Amino acid sequence: MSSVTLPAPLDRVGEPTPLRLSFSRVDTYETCALKYRFAYVDELPQVPGPALSWGSSIHAALETWWDQKLPDPPSVDVLLQALFDRWDDDGFAGMDRDEKVRWYRHAQNVLRRHHDRHARTYAPAVATEQWFELEVGNAVTVVGSIDHVARTDSGGIGIVDWKTNRKAKTRADVSDSLQLAVYALAARHLWGHDPDWVALEFVVPGIRVTVPRDQIDVDAAVVRIHKVADRIRSEAFDPRPSALCSWCDFRDECPAFEGDGPDVAGTALVELRRLQRRSERDRKRMESLEAVVRTRLGDDALA
Repeated sequence: MSSVTLPAPLDRVGEPTPLRLSFSRVDTYETCALKYRFAYVDELPQVPGPALSWGSSIHAALETWWDQKLPDPPSVDVLLQALFDRWDDDGFAGMDRDEKVRWYRHAQNVLRRHHDRHARTYAPAVATEQWFELEVGNAVTVVGSIDHVARTDSGGIGIVDWKTNRKAKTRADVSDSLQLAVYALAARHLWGHDPDWVALEFVVPGIRVTVPRDQIDVDAAVVRIHKVADRIRSEAFDPRPSALCSWCDFRDECPAFEGDGPDVAGTALVELRRLQRRSERDRKRMESLEAVVRTRLGDDALA
């Protein structure tokens, strides 16, 4: 594919503000820019829910099992013990014991099925939870952690991201996955070559959706990240009400809602404040530039 032409910085005179982004941050911004601000700029507290803690517990158990450096597949007991040892109980606060047990037994069943699917062809992972920090130009650094790097039959590598969604996505969805595109780019940075394939593994239904690397558009992913970065730098944090608002940790703070319906005045206030901040930033920049022009060219240049 052709090389990426990066967007110009927002401030053509100075350097753009350094920005660290991850797939989850980009995804949050694209879902709702105001939610991004609440979570990553204002750093408002978020209460972990059972689904998040349940998913992180399964991830931790899978990491332990796939990271065993053994010629034979570790037993299912290793997987279940890892679930017990690394169980995240934070999201179950206030839940009665019977309900907690149902969540835990569900996780056990998911892991047993995972073991049944993969034990016969088990090979130790090249890496699990592989951290990366990747500079993609324009003062943007992309960070993240790859769940599972597998050794392929050809001696290359494959990238697997574990998902605890109940429903699997299509091959088209996987091909368009920003997350997997970022991981493919990170693999090239970490191991010096592209992965043979990338995959989302939906561990609950037990489906792995795999696509060849040449179907992943890394260039488009980088452009997409830069578009988000530019909007973050411009402080474009407008609320974007949707069906997801019912599960948002910040609904009580969101000006887009008053009671159970959209609050038009509150939304307008968010936009007004954003424009006021931009106006103040532009005013200060204009004063700085005027001072440079006066010093070097004199007052007549501003007439």
